[in-house]
Amino acid sequence: MTISDNFFSDFPPVSKEAWLRQIAKDLKGRPLEELDWMLDEGLRVSPFAHADDFAQPPTPMLGRPTHWEICEDVLVADPVAANRQALEALEGGAEGLRFIFETSPDWADFQQVFEKIHLDFIGLHFAGAGVRGNPGLVLGFLERLAQQRDTPPQRLCGSFAYDPATSAGIVDWRYLVDLLGFANTQFPRFKLATIAVNSSPSAETLGAGLKHANLYFQKLTERGLSASAVAGALQLSVVIEKSYFLEIARIRALKLLWLNALQAWGAPLEYPVVEVSFRPEAYSDELYTNMIRATTMAMSAVLGGADRLTVLPYDEGREALATYSKPFSRRIARNVQHLLKMEGFFDEIPDAAAGSYYIEQLTQQLAERAWASFRQA
Repeated sequence: MTISDNFFSDFPPVSKEAWLRQIAKDLKGRPLEELDWMLDEGLRVSPFAHADDFAQPPTPMLGRPTHWEICEDVLVADPVAANRQALEALEGGAEGLRFIFETSPDWADFQQVFEKIHLDFIGLHFAGAGVRGNPGLVLGFLERLAQQRDTPPQRLCGSFAYDPATSAGIVDWRYLVDLLGFANTQFPRFKLATIAVNSSPSAETLGAGLKHANLYFQKLTERGLSASAVAGALQLSVVIEKSYFLEIARIRALKLLWLNALQAWGAPLEYPVVEVSFRPEAYSDELYTNMIRATTMAMSAVLGGADRLTVLPYDEGREALATYSKPFSRRIARNVQHLLKMEGFFDEIPDAAAGSYYIEQLTQQLAERAWASFRQA
């Protein structure tokens, strides 16, 4: 048996009109609209997407695979325990760590957290109230630690979950300009500000996230930075839930919206860095169900084009219900991503969701509605 170069030629083409006629026949008089999904007010999604809906065949958004970073959260309450978890995560295959400081660290504690960790081998990410309150301190400590180990800070890569525009009180944008100036010299591979995108599935939340990012372009270009420099300093943070196809489309739509914003500001068109994490409320008290749910949510993230992914352990916030230890649940969370990479080869295909007419149509609808919402704001 031989396989032809174009195996689609072995199947007769079926138009959307013919397809809908057959579906209507199978429904025996029930209206097709009953099967539509009302995502939010005014946004109706049909399950019957077809090639006839597109003037041109959809093409991948990216011409290269997205080799996303496997990340793990490390809460820094006890520096010794945090270091132990970080080393365990790295030995277990984590490629990046997000250190969550709830209070500003002192130098001794900061050193302890990074004991035996090779700074330039992994992604270094910082979050928590202790970072938001004084990012310059943490950045200064990181520079000091790198110099102490004879590692050029310019070789380090990572990010800060810092968004001064959401903080209480008046934002002094001059501080951020100064911080960006320092980071551009010493930490050119760091994203210094993070724009969080609400986990609500509505298109309006995408528009709100874009509006928030646009505020940075406005305020920082007014203070002398180029639009390109502003774009290079920002990353997008998306929290996803368990709606599989919707979350794929939402991340893809966000990337398209970002390109629109860059075009409006005259900046080079480059896709944003998108970090993805899970909304804890997506999990339930059925811990083994959460293991399976973590897999489908992770698939949504990487098929949507996540650049960095943190999978929530299946017993997060429900440790009292767990039979196994916390290191085991963290290991399972990492292994979900290992399976997608090493056995599923999800990181070898550029934009694997491209060409799925349903996902393409949903992506387009979300992006168009979000852009309209952004322009009206």
